[in-house]
Amino acid sequence: MAREVDVLSYLPPVLHEIKELVAIANVENPVLESLWQEIEDALNNQFVISANEKGAGRYEKLLKLKVPATDKIETRRFRILTRYQEQAPYTKRVLKQILDSLLGEGQYVLNRDVAEKTLEVKIELTAKGMFDAVVVMLERITPQNMILTVELRYNQNSTLRRYTHAQLAAFTHQQLREEVLT
Repeated sequence: MAREVDVLSYLPPVLHEIKELVAIANVENPVLESLWQEIEDALNNQFVISANEKGAGRYEKLLKLKVPATDKIETRRFRILTRYQEQAPYTKRVLKQILDSLLGEGQYVLNRDVAEKTLEVKIELTAKGMFDAVVVMLERITPQNMILTVELRYNQNSTLRRYTHAQLAAFTHQQLREEVLT
């Protein structure tokens, strides 16, 4: 809620006893609160990070993004930010900065082979929900003469080594491979 409104607090205490003024204030309070909420939403929707459903929809329409109905607002904001991060041509350093700002440092492995013209990005399982948006962004900014490979970096043996066989037996093979273990 943006702001709690109490119209009676603006009136002198002697007028707080009048039934008509109390009734008018009770009618005006919710209207003014909703007006304050609309003002706050308009301010928040100017920035992708704080945009609500309506604001994200406006950005998506502007950028011509197709959005699955099941996406959460965080995923929608991330998709919008990835589109704004696109710039070409780019250097490896710029690509690292883009991926660091979107995924976070250490949340991916980037390998580029100029001689073979390949670009390989492995995304950590903790950023699994952002995988599709990263793939779309990389496909848009990677030069067409490079082979792009984007994969999830599944759990490695070194990660699973901390657990006993009894603890691991509670999971399926797919869960051990594809789920973030805590």
